[in-house]
Amino acid sequence: MSEIINVTVLRENNTEISVMHDIDMTLMSTLLKENLISGAFCGGRGSCGRCRIQFLSGAPIPTVTDRSTFTPDELRKGCRLACMARPKQDCVIRIDLIELNDMTREIDILTSTQCIVVNDNSVMIDKSKAENYDAKANNLNHKACMIAVDLGTTTIAMQLMDMKSGNVIDTYCAMNPQRSYGADVLSRIQAANNGHAQNMRDCVWRVLQAGVERFRNIGEICCMCIAGNTTMGHLLMGLSTENLGRSPFTPVEIGLQKCTLPYIENAGSELQVYITPGISAFVGGDIVAGLYHCDLLESLRLEQNKGGAILFIDLGTNGEMAITDGSRMIVTATSAGPAFEGGANASVPGSDMIAVIASLLKQGIIDETGLLEEAYFEEGIDVPIQNIKGSAETVIHLIQKDIRDIQMAKAAVRAGIEILYEKMGQPELTHVYLAGGFGYYLDVNSAIDIGLLPEHMRNIVTAVGNTSLAGAYEMGRDLWTGRLNEENLTQELSGLNNKIESLNLAEQDNFEALYLSFLNFPTTEA
Repeated sequence: MSEIINVTVLRENNTEISVMHDIDMTLMSTLLKENLISGAFCGGRGSCGRCRIQFLSGAPIPTVTDRSTFTPDELRKGCRLACMARPKQDCVIRIDLIELNDMTREIDILTSTQCIVVNDNSVMIDKSKAENYDAKANNLNHKACMIAVDLGTTTIAMQLMDMKSGNVIDTYCAMNPQRSYGADVLSRIQAANNGHAQNMRDCVWRVLQAGVERFRNIGEICCMCIAGNTTMGHLLMGLSTENLGRSPFTPVEIGLQKCTLPYIENAGSELQVYITPGISAFVGGDIVAGLYHCDLLESLRLEQNKGGAILFIDLGTNGEMAITDGSRMIVTATSAGPAFEGGANASVPGSDMIAVIASLLKQGIIDETGLLEEAYFEEGIDVPIQNIKGSAETVIHLIQKDIRDIQMAKAAVRAGIEILYEKMGQPELTHVYLAGGFGYYLDVNSAIDIGLLPEHMRNIVTAVGNTSLAGAYEMGRDLWTGRLNEENLTQELSGLNNKIESLNLAEQDNFEALYLSFLNFPTTEA
């Protein structure tokens, strides 16, 4: 049986609180449980340095990570990282957190979408698609609404939408409170498996409930449809994530799920909730919603696409991709880390970073290996840019680590693109859809210049916005009105096993070689 010790925490207002701590656990686990610390962007791996605490008595021996984080004088004063500290005796601590707002920019939550119709190898932005909804919706009350939700790893976007027209009535956005447990899905899985699953589940349901309360008096809410990756769905529904973090990466449930909201106690009236289905542990409901919105699933079922292939890419913390030639579809995902969403310590949004790096490459300030010129290597370089929404010019400070983070992320994504393309037989690509906030703001020419996208995609890329949110609306609407049968939806995904193939990139023999080959930037001659 584990030994329990007493930890006294001194607060900023000179008050103190005593908590009980299991000596076999890190101190962070106890502080998180008691809501005394906001967590770490690195998921408790000691790499972000946010969870700084000071032991006033009973300090444990510093770990290797502590020694690389603090100066010798700070270590002698009892400074440690909570995610590393395992005190063995009663102790007194002071929490000295680096506030999240001091280390990260405000993240814009993309809610805009574009409706895509592919016809005779051309792309048409069809603003009337939702309004041309068929007669099955005619029985709806004129005030009938639904809530579409994009449950992202970093952000949560909710929209109240008119059920018949698809018009957006109101929007509610929030940061995903689970980010306290880590910036990526692997960190969330680790935290859930270490006893934080219930807290992680409840905090998201509270955000969803807040959105419902805001929308409640605006219209008659029929249902809510939530699109998120497989890990987000498991955490939301209280499913075990144990097998999502280890091979063979088997989800507990990948199909369409239903429940009622509110899920938490004393939250008011109930509401039908759909959780969009996924394809695999790596390609979840957010990507399925995007494929649904872009009509790629229906085109696959009807084998409508002729003469070429379409590539769908959703770039964020995870880079999910799908390629289809109309007769079959191959899907995969690669871990890009937080670089494309700004990262825990990034000084510039990822989409702006691409443009900055491309410019510095052209100027010769960065070489093909990613190294800054000697004059900037130690201290970094200040670069003036227009911000992500095109307002007044700002100056960002670019350091070598920013460049390395983008190099590793772009190498992983590019290797995934190449493997999908090869597996499909290297067909002619007619369209490339970039989904998500990163893709929406990305300068395609800059992305090609740094090697994130191949040259042959230069004139065929279309940014389609938040397809997870758009697909959540369309799938929720179709399920509620009966236009889409639940059994048919299951067959669409799992019943077409001979048409949909899911690849685990880690199991591909050439992934590592491709990844390494794409770490460098293209040379000027290329």
